[in-house]
Amino acid sequence: MKNSNCLLFFFVVLLSFFSCTDKSENVIVDGYKPVYISKSILYSISSSTPLPIINPGKIYLYGAMVFINERGRGVHVINNSNPYSPLNIRFINIPGNYDIAINGNMLYADNATDLVTLDISNLDDIQIVSRIPNIYEPYKQMYPDFYNGYFECVDTSLGYVIAWEKSQLTNPKCFR
Repeated sequence: MKNSNCLLFFFVVLLSFFSCTDKSENVIVDGYKPVYISKSILYSISSSTPLPIINPGKIYLYGAMVFINERGRGVHVINNSNPYSPLNIRFINIPGNYDIAINGNMLYADNATDLVTLDISNLDDIQIVSRIPNIYEPYKQMYPDFYNGYFECVDTSLGYVIAWEKSQLTNPKCFR
């Protein structure tokens, strides 16, 4: 009889742990949150000193130069005249960039929702030749690429999403 009372007491205590949950508790999980930029910064295209390649995308070979897309941020320019010792020589800052093409001295790139044509004949002084606004769908980056899990939902009022960064999220609403 004593064993059954102890067993009953154990089950009652065990059930008390599972019967009530505090809905006000914050759930913290690992996931991704968007990195936003404003429209004024989005349209700021420039050439700078080389940057480390962190999130490479497409690669374009043009003569002795290799152009490597940095997903969402711009294009690395690599001098490959000596394939045994390539040199990272410039970075072309094009926020919201995911794709490029080159013809002659013109580099064609997406700049979030716009298509821009850049004169790259002088890599130290990149010039915008033309811009065709709003030909791409806005906010095509509504979730992190190649990721299944929790992420912070995009709030388009905060600007354009140019990247996603790993973060601890509190009560995330979006999952993929």
